[in-house]
Amino acid sequence: MIVVAIVVGFDLLVGAVTKDAIRNVKDVGVNQTNTAQALFSREADVLILGSSRANHSFDCGVLEDSLGMSCYNAGRDGQNIVYDAMVFFTYIERHIPKLLILDVAGAMMDDSWFDALHEMNCYYGLAEPFDRIVEENSSWVEKLKMKSNLYRYNNTWQWLLNAKIANSVEKLDGYRPMPVNARVPFKVSFVDEKKEFKADNRCVNYLERIRKACLEKGIKLILTYTPSLVLCKRGGVEMWLADYCQKTDTTFMNFGKMKEFYEHPELFYDMTHLNEQGAAMFSRLFVENLKKGK
Repeated sequence: MIVVAIVVGFDLLVGAVTKDAIRNVKDVGVNQTNTAQALFSREADVLILGSSRANHSFDCGVLEDSLGMSCYNAGRDGQNIVYDAMVFFTYIERHIPKLLILDVAGAMMDDSWFDALHEMNCYYGLAEPFDRIVEENSSWVEKLKMKSNLYRYNNTWQWLLNAKIANSVEKLDGYRPMPVNARVPFKVSFVDEKKEFKADNRCVNYLERIRKACLEKGIKLILTYTPSLVLCKRGGVEMWLADYCQKTDTTFMNFGKMKEFYEHPELFYDMTHLNEQGAAMFSRLFVENLKKGK
């Protein structure tokens, strides 16, 4: 019983200390601190969600200067639409943004990235909307394990320590610019999709929940497809998104097949992510299109 008491006490102590550290972690420009900022701290008028394509494409400085509104980019590498729902529903508990920009990549809407959701375990227990979605996507065994702080935070202390000693990049507001690549320029790749894009029902459900919440809260929702050097000749998630937005009367801005980008590989860090120069150009173009649509 003494051993059990020591283990339980240590578990509770670890939980209390780690939760406080996560809630108050500074923004150092990595996935974990970006997410923590969006979940617990930031209250911007423009919220950007999506995967790494969103995070590296939307330059918050350009958007803020052009729109006269505060902005936070909470895009995260390798996470699907479930992550976006976790952040969105937790965020609106604290602050209602005027605009939600949700950038959608194909892997966000199929079953490719569900395994990456375990990266979100460290935020469990800190916000009810977040916890509810975690539990919806967890087995009973996982739910049981999540009761232990030692299990939940076993991969957390390293990035918290790194954040403690790293320099803050708070002024970037979540945006993570990619350097101009000095290697041989990339070449555009055209892909012919033989099959119609199939969205996962669970992913569609979370997208619908976000869309309906935006309607209820008076939040303007814009779905985007950011520039890429991998272009589908036909089909793909772009066509699926266009069809979805037409059926639901949702604004869709498709930048996937714009010559201004795919004919200029020097604007890309790799085949699917813009570099800092490309992101600035894209952000200005996005604002122009947004203003034209008003």
